[in-house]
Amino acid sequence: MRFCRTSGDGINTSELWGHAVANITPSAMPAVTISLVAIHGGPFTWLAYALIGVLMTLVALQVGILARHFPSPGSLFFYLSKALHPISGMVAGFTMMAGYFGALAAAPLLGGLFVEQALRFFWPVSGVGWIAGIAVLYLLVAWRLALRGIEISARWGLWVEIFSIFCIVFIAAATLWHFGWRDPAQWNFQRLHTAPLAQALILSLLAYGGFETAGNLAGETSTARTAIPRVMVLSVLMVGGFFVAMAYIEVLAFAHVSTPLGDSAAPLNAIAKAIGHPWLGIFSDLAMAAAAFSATIATLNSISRILYSMAGHGVIPRFFHHRDVRHGTPARGLRVLAIIVLLSVAVVALWRIPILSVVGTFGTFTGLAFLLIYGLANIATPWFLFRQRHAWRWISLIIAGVSLPLLIKVMAVSLWPLPAGGEGAATLLFVALVMVVFFWGLYWAAFRPERLRHILLAVDEP
Repeated sequence: MRFCRTSGDGINTSELWGHAVANITPSAMPAVTISLVAIHGGPFTWLAYALIGVLMTLVALQVGILARHFPSPGSLFFYLSKALHPISGMVAGFTMMAGYFGALAAAPLLGGLFVEQALRFFWPVSGVGWIAGIAVLYLLVAWRLALRGIEISARWGLWVEIFSIFCIVFIAAATLWHFGWRDPAQWNFQRLHTAPLAQALILSLLAYGGFETAGNLAGETSTARTAIPRVMVLSVLMVGGFFVAMAYIEVLAFAHVSTPLGDSAAPLNAIAKAIGHPWLGIFSDLAMAAAAFSATIATLNSISRILYSMAGHGVIPRFFHHRDVRHGTPARGLRVLAIIVLLSVAVVALWRIPILSVVGTFGTFTGLAFLLIYGLANIATPWFLFRQRHAWRWISLIIAGVSLPLLIKVMAVSLWPLPAGGEGAATLLFVALVMVVFFWGLYWAAFRPERLRHILLAVDEP
């Protein structure tokens, strides 16, 4: 199931890394989500991101082992089907698609929101109509790039993501220039309390989700068995370093801001005002606008390839197992995804739904999907390695023993007590999806076992 390429021998490692990092969307952490972690982490917010970075590196090692043995554009759908059981693969495949779609539907709207905020520096614009119009433009450009081929879309995503991170680093450099780098409060471990730190750990975990999407490009990567596992681990390490540095700098800066970091909706904009250069806030808005665009491209590429793989294995209609004759991309999947997102943007615009509530609802679904697939990967990897009597089997089991309990804890906290509003509805829909797919798999096991065998026997390697 190798995809055709527009030129050369496939994407290179930097483009593969850009695809994975774009799915993680590291710019969202310093621009938005750090506030949630800082409520509990306080001066040790950087430590929460550092500890979870180590944990997620271990998870990336586990997923990378599966990617090395079972390279496939279906990623964890195929990995878990082969290493654990086809039913676990079906559950992972559908939850991945739903979770990534949540990110895909939210990204253009989030991009429109931050472009609108950036434009306000020059002339007054406001309203959901502006945001929806920009979101449609985001989607159409990203869809066209994804349709033309993974090389061009991955390259665009890489450079846009670099621009996004550069904007945030520029603000960070200005902050250190103004305040200096010393902050003894962040190193006074006598003030460290384990209970709030544990809550900060739980909230910071979801910032790392998305590294596994590197596996979706197995069909376009000539050295998939070695490059993809390496990129998975390196992407987590690199964004982890970025998260720790930005957490330290933002906590340092907010020692000079009247509003606590945990209460700030736009921390980088508040820092820009605190250092006497409010115009720097435009770089925060541009960073998130750029990150939303690269995330739109990356999620289009990821979901379309999962659709392609699952259709090839007979789990979803064969309609999606189709490649564009000219560009070799999964064109039907891309078109269907674009149409659904366009409809969702239209609904948001017509019903005047607040953008951040939409992002929160879809983000809940995406976060739960990450937790489930990472937990299943931590079960599947040692299970597979012990069956193979692989030299790494005990190491994998130890990693699972460390990471799996925390993933389960985060999942439990996320599911109960049930969140209010859209987040609660997304949680219920997620549980319903998992249960439906699980019992669907049990039905196949009892009455259509050949369908499960086809998942295992169909060739899905580059």
